[in-house]
Amino acid sequence: MLRIPADGPIDFVGRLKDGTQYMTFVTGAVPDGYVFDRDQEWRKVKRWLAVLHEFDSEGNHLRSEVKLGGYDIEGKDNACEKADAAIHKMFDPLRKKGPKRCDIKVKPFSLIVDGITHGLIYETSQPEENGPVFEWVMLEPRDVMFHPPWNSGEWST
Repeated sequence: MLRIPADGPIDFVGRLKDGTQYMTFVTGAVPDGYVFDRDQEWRKVKRWLAVLHEFDSEGNHLRSEVKLGGYDIEGKDNACEKADAAIHKMFDPLRKKGPKRCDIKVKPFSLIVDGITHGLIYETSQPEENGPVFEWVMLEPRDVMFHPPWNSGEWST
């Protein structure tokens, strides 16, 4: 189980009265495999998204909701404001279930929405033959890295 701290890199993290755990955030993303260009065309592709992930009390992924705020070409501030408004709308039904901001403990998961990978994805690397194996969990597409021990809540960006 991975501990995600309430006072960490994710906007809203917590638990509902029924034990459901959640996290919500706004993030920028491009479709998987997109190659950035030099002529600013990427600004027409980069999206600002509102993301809500829900987990059961045991940390299993239940569902995710992803809404488009806007594209970078519209202006990052404008697109992020629209994504933030979408987060509040997505979170409204949860407000009736007594959300409490707190650390959560969840398991890795992965899904693809509109060509973009979302999830908490376990990864390893062994840069040198017979060298140490490094491991981490990435929150995608937010690019937040969680480090072992998994119950520490330690993260970096």
